[in-house]
Amino acid sequence: MTVPFIFSGQTGTIPLSELDSNFSVAAGPNSSSQIATSLQTVFTVPTYIINTNSLKVYINGVKQILGSSYAETNSTTVTFYSGVPYTAIVEFTG
Repeated sequence: MTVPFIFSGQTGTIPLSELDSNFSVAAGPNSSSQIATSLQTVFTVPTYIINTNSLKVYINGVKQILGSSYAETNSTTVTFYSGVPYTAIVEFTG
């Protein structure tokens, strides 16, 4: 598996096995980062189209799975099935 990249106008791919923990992906134009309150479950997110898998959700850098960890309540709200730990960083990219 490879990851596409653009650097200084050049495009290419990098084998996933060569990436390390310092690698990060730039957030899209519709992104936000929030710090959870104690066992918070409902979050307001950037507007996106529900049921298209276009929204990516992370808690402390760990990708969450739609239908397992959270539900798309509407086009601006996500509801987690379990409370998110206090001070966890929750990221949304759509």
